[in-house]
Amino acid sequence: MPFSTSLIDPAVARYERERDRYLKLAVRVAEICQAVVVEGDAVRAQVTSRTKTPQSFRGKLERFSRQDDKNYASVDEIFEGVTDFAGVRVATYSPEHEGKVTQRLCELFSGPEGASTEVHVDAKNKLDPERARFYRATHCQVHLREEDLVGSYENLRGASCEVQVCSMMAHVWNEIEHDIGYKPEGGGPGPAEMGLLEALGHLTRSGDASITRLLEANELRLQSRQGEFSDVHDFVARLRDRFPEADLSVNAGQAYDAAQRLGIKSPDAFEGVLGAALDAKSAKLAVREFNQSAIELGRSDARLNIASADLITVMLLPSLAKIKSEDRSDTAGRLKSGRLAVLLEVARDISARPIDPERLAG
Repeated sequence: MPFSTSLIDPAVARYERERDRYLKLAVRVAEICQAVVVEGDAVRAQVTSRTKTPQSFRGKLERFSRQDDKNYASVDEIFEGVTDFAGVRVATYSPEHEGKVTQRLCELFSGPEGASTEVHVDAKNKLDPERARFYRATHCQVHLREEDLVGSYENLRGASCEVQVCSMMAHVWNEIEHDIGYKPEGGGPGPAEMGLLEALGHLTRSGDASITRLLEANELRLQSRQGEFSDVHDFVARLRDRFPEADLSVNAGQAYDAAQRLGIKSPDAFEGVLGAALDAKSAKLAVREFNQSAIELGRSDARLNIASADLITVMLLPSLAKIKSEDRSDTAGRLKSGRLAVLLEVARDISARPIDPERLAG
């Protein structure tokens, strides 16, 4: 039995009072996605955020009031059932990156009960051309982690944000179908509209494939490019063959930041700083040693990922750590990545430790 329409006005009034809270949540979640996914992992994507307007919320409740399964008994139940007050979209250039982004979201955020629960992931792939259905996106219901609920973000405890992950081409179809099909005016789309939605759906699917091939061709061209790195994507493409077992796009932002800070602007410039060419075997050993030392220092938060661009970062940390003490504040100021600043701090602590003969013998 549908819920009473008498709940709509008080629910909308409550949302109007609390909307600023959801706006702050959406902006913060988007900032984290931008910093870690786009800049840190070098995923080609656009991150946007929004909060539901009171008018949109009212319209949603009016639709819900005609549905038997939306049998809310109170305003509190409405707020528990509506999960998209705060929304973030990560629109990737290539659909192949959607899984990587979703996995990263599960690492960056928590479920409703904090670290003890996982992010709820709902992969939607409603391909049904005969009914003009081409919706494809992954919905992740995320909460800020306990360590992020500090200062001005403390009042976001318990609030959730819906993060939608999809390709840019899928986003085009999803948005148009949402406006014409999901929220129809005058009885819904007619046969002509349905036919055009189907045609657009096929175009977006083929567009996904074309963009994937375009990005592959772009990376092949970058691999043979000479001269200075143009950006983090160029950096990854030209160093990927040196670390064939790693996904260099993961944590690439920190590696690129470290290289730029040391004046390394091309693949050949690494040898001038390191005294040797980049070597995957040496880098893996350095990662293991760094992680062991970090654990001994009680800094497990600074662990490196041996299957990522951390293989490059770990080789550069000793050179960054040698920058004289009076320049340290300047170094931190120039670092774009907060994670790199943490790694650099731990690297300096490691280099400052007294040598333990027993440890060396082991």
